[in-house]
Amino acid sequence: MADYNELIRSLKAAAGGFADIARDLAGAAGDKARDLAGGAGEKAKALAKLAKLSMELNSERDSLNEAYAEVGKLYFETADKTAPGEMYVRAFDRVMLSLAAIERMEAELTELRACLNEAGVSDAAFEDIVDAAEAEAADGSIEVEITEDKPEE
Repeated sequence: MADYNELIRSLKAAAGGFADIARDLAGAAGDKARDLAGGAGEKAKALAKLAKLSMELNSERDSLNEAYAEVGKLYFETADKTAPGEMYVRAFDRVMLSLAAIERMEAELTELRACLNEAGVSDAAFEDIVDAAEAEAADGSIEVEITEDKPEE
């Protein structure tokens, strides 16, 4: 019986040792999981802050560009265009060429509208044009043939 009791004690000791090992492993795994989750949470927060800061930076840059454009426009409107400063000559030339192109295009549009009005053509609605084209085609002079391709097998 002494051997039996000794065997039981050694099994209990071994089981307790295994339980301690399992408990230690589970605790270590839990700690590692918490560290990883905490690290992932911190990374997510950092990435969100990075994205927000990048958007704010781009917004501020857009605001700066708008301010530069406003300053440039004010300077252009008040400057002597016949003798701009040497460093502004190219910029003034680009602005003047763009203004001339816009003026030319607006004149061309006005002329085209005038020609169309003289010819009795007015700006018609899209639906009116489609209805007129469909009515013209309704006289039967157009034949439509419907064909179907055989599906490939």
